[in-house]
Amino acid sequence: MPRPLPEGVYEHLITRALSEAIDQAAPARATAREIERPDLPSILARHIQRETERALRDSGKVEDQLALVESLLARLAELSPALFVEEQQVIPPARVLEAIYRTAEPPRPQTPLASTTLLTRNRAEPALGYELAREAGSADAIDILSSFITVGGVRVVRDALEAFARRGGKLRVLTSVFTGTTEVGAVDALARLPGAEVRVSYDVRRTRLHAKAWLFHRNTELHTAYIGSANLTATALGTGHEWMVKLCAADLPHVIDKFRGTFASLCSDSEFETYDPGSEEHRARLRSALRAERSSPDAVIQLFTLRPFPFQQEILDRLEAERSLHARHRNLLVAATGTGKTVIAAFDYARQTQGGAGRPRLLFVAHRREIIEQARATFRQVVRDGAFGEVLGDGETPERWEYVFATVQTAAHVLPARVDANHFDFVVIDECHHAPADSYQRLIRHLQPRILLGLTATPERSDGKSLLPDFDDRIAAELRLWHALDRQLLVPFEYYGVSDGTDLTNVRWSRTGYDAADLARVYTGNNARVDLIIEQLRRRVMDVRSIRALAFCVSVEHAEYMARALTERGVPAVAVHGGTAAVDRDSAPGRLASKEVNVLCTCDLYNEGVDLPFVDTLLLLRPTSSATLFIQQLGRGLRVHDNKSSCLVLDFIGQHHSRFNFDAVYSALTGVPRAKLARAVKDGFPMLPSGCAFDLDAVARDRVLAALRGAIATRARLVAELREADGRAGPVDLRRFLAETGRDLEDVYERGGGWTTLREEAGALPPSDEETRDLSRRLGFLLHVDEVARLRAWSRAAENVVAPADARRCTMLDFQLNPRGELREPLETASYLSRHPAICQELRELCGVLEEQIGLAEELYPVADWPLALHRRYSQREILVGVGELGPGERGKTLQGGILKLSGRREILLVTLDKSSSSFSPTTRYRDYAISPSVFHWETQTAASVLREAGRRYTESPENGWTFFLFVREDPDSTFAFLGPARRRAHEGDKPIAITWDLEQPMPAALFERFATLVQT
Repeated sequence: MPRPLPEGVYEHLITRALSEAIDQAAPARATAREIERPDLPSILARHIQRETERALRDSGKVEDQLALVESLLARLAELSPALFVEEQQVIPPARVLEAIYRTAEPPRPQTPLASTTLLTRNRAEPALGYELAREAGSADAIDILSSFITVGGVRVVRDALEAFARRGGKLRVLTSVFTGTTEVGAVDALARLPGAEVRVSYDVRRTRLHAKAWLFHRNTELHTAYIGSANLTATALGTGHEWMVKLCAADLPHVIDKFRGTFASLCSDSEFETYDPGSEEHRARLRSALRAERSSPDAVIQLFTLRPFPFQQEILDRLEAERSLHARHRNLLVAATGTGKTVIAAFDYARQTQGGAGRPRLLFVAHRREIIEQARATFRQVVRDGAFGEVLGDGETPERWEYVFATVQTAAHVLPARVDANHFDFVVIDECHHAPADSYQRLIRHLQPRILLGLTATPERSDGKSLLPDFDDRIAAELRLWHALDRQLLVPFEYYGVSDGTDLTNVRWSRTGYDAADLARVYTGNNARVDLIIEQLRRRVMDVRSIRALAFCVSVEHAEYMARALTERGVPAVAVHGGTAAVDRDSAPGRLASKEVNVLCTCDLYNEGVDLPFVDTLLLLRPTSSATLFIQQLGRGLRVHDNKSSCLVLDFIGQHHSRFNFDAVYSALTGVPRAKLARAVKDGFPMLPSGCAFDLDAVARDRVLAALRGAIATRARLVAELREADGRAGPVDLRRFLAETGRDLEDVYERGGGWTTLREEAGALPPSDEETRDLSRRLGFLLHVDEVARLRAWSRAAENVVAPADARRCTMLDFQLNPRGELREPLETASYLSRHPAICQELRELCGVLEEQIGLAEELYPVADWPLALHRRYSQREILVGVGELGPGERGKTLQGGILKLSGRREILLVTLDKSSSSFSPTTRYRDYAISPSVFHWETQTAASVLREAGRRYTESPENGWTFFLFVREDPDSTFAFLGPARRRAHEGDKPIAITWDLEQPMPAALFERFATLVQT
């Protein structure tokens, strides 16, 4: 009779015994999932280990235990002969090798090297400082991650580290100036050790470096790590009551792998700057930064690096593509206030001088003197010229008129009469949400620069005027909110979605959303809703008089009502809107800052770029399905400010109209793709930026899930949207349909359909045959394509034109549309397409949309006879054709094991980073990853050995003539990015072999972010 199963969560492999227990647990219900193939080896191995250990304990005698192991290994050798299991037979009597040495036996720590343990300062445990010193005695390399390093802490382990360095050991140290605790003498002592590399983070706004960790690398593969609460200080290593977990590669290899990969990524991060103790400049900078921290805990040292962060580089790449690829030179950049828009503009300007070009004439325009002063300082550092730039404004006039930083008021008055329209080559309009104003318009209408760059956090204005016409009617690049949150350029949000019981299902609805007047009538005078707001405030902040909040209302009447109602309930509030007297409107921010009032109730006024960094609470009292407007409102509370650790967001959610969508808003807020939002809502958004929280009460959660399900692009809904779009402006093409409905290409091609079939269902095209409908569906296999040459070749094929250079690209297309048949000759493919005119039209429109989405300008082809561009996406089918493995007259095949050997000692490596994409899998996730944009870590198949040909092919390259090419994807559902030729830098281990590759060309920022173990933002 099996033991009854208690209720709760499990993660147990279902065996016969457990299956019987599950059956007897009725009426309780059980849930189970099938184990994904990549996770199965580790789960089964744990099961076998547990059962084997039980059997060995029951065996009793030593000889019986050895016999049992011998029989198990013999059977394993029969089942897996390629693994050479017989080599692992135990030689009696059972012994453990402890050391191999030539002179003195290396010291050993008191704790085991092969068993994970916890050190808690118990009297029966060795002292932490003692253990770390003993670990160093047998290490070949050491990595230290410590927020604080003091002379006393270094003294505890200095003798051991000096001995380690004399043996040729390599030491890497990452530390910070946070709180000013680190001591220059301690950093110097470590950095002066032979083979030591010390890097320092000077960015005190960030909290990423709060970790305290040591990793001891050993050539014997018995790596150990210490992770916990102890910094490298005398107190932590001596008398402090610190807890540290000692992790061992012998029993937790995947955790050690993650540590190694994450540390390597941190070392390549530009935040951590190399420290040279022999450089007085470095020592002076460290002393100054530590002194600034000690004198003012909240001080921020404004030091911009001379290379952009990866998230900034991604925007720069996008701007370059807009200009060189799409010929759009009037570009709008949208990014939240405080996220470094000016820094991006400075790097964008500096890039115009590359290739030997001189500096273009620059005009930077802003509406306040202090902004242009800050901008000039930023540009000076980026272009490395302390005398760069002149000011125009407040009585100052430039002498040379080459690099001008101007206030808009002066510029609009002076420039039209002073300089020609094309005098400035590069013009930056900061806070350009003001662009529709007369002063800005006078300036913009006069200037005709080669490049116009607009910067704003708030592209939507309360007066309804659009700034997009000045920028080709589009946003060129947008900084995603979660990038700024991850980089701690903004404070984290704590979002709570609260059901307020309001029925909005009968409020009038138009294509742009709820009717504002109807919505205002529902909310104004709703005392029960106000009581709920007060209750939620008191629950979340305890003392409501401590907050500085903005309440976003639907109308003037609603704002006035809310201000009165909140004040009557003990929360002083005032209404601020366009009709408020100027003196009251101007004084309101100061009254909020001093907490004379605690809430400003506004109707759109503070959606725009008003700087209120002290705001720590947002009350969202009106619904919006506009992601842009929602993020604008959220941005009012996310500015970094003294003594502000996060921003509380209370969103009051009613019973919405059936057409109200949460997907765009929540996707923009959390970074979760629309297709995965429902799952994220169910799970409570587990993967948010550090410090952020997202919580929906039970009713709000059900309503959001229902709305998300209703927003799914069912064919019926898409058909209705297409008919509505056609009805407004006549027949629309694919590009216009996506723009007017906010849909993605994935929506059109999901659930077995395509653009042609959608148009048929909407009555825009006559019904076609089954073959046409199938081809329309198969065009959905092309949505990953991000290479101009391929898209244009396919567009020409749709016109029945095939150039010789397009031949393989046409075969790639044929393989996607005809995966099981015999591949056609390129001209046959074009001829075949021409017999389906609707498909030809769809292919042309699809290629046009895909080309507009491309964010990288340059296309490089590292192998002359492969039409495969560096850093572009390819399916496995396209790769097989592209490298010449398949061609016309052949049938498709599938690669096994992710390896393809080609003639001429060339090999393709197809790498999947997250082998089990449906859930978090620590045992498979950290084997393959990018260490830096130019360095990639990869593990061979398990059977590959350094002693056999399969392994030596890698370990002896490139001297043996083998060349390797990397294709990498995030998970089994995505396509491969071509990373180009890779050259072996180093290798270690056996069965599998861990290889570090140097890439011939560095990855662009967007790819590196996706492929790095530590997500680089």
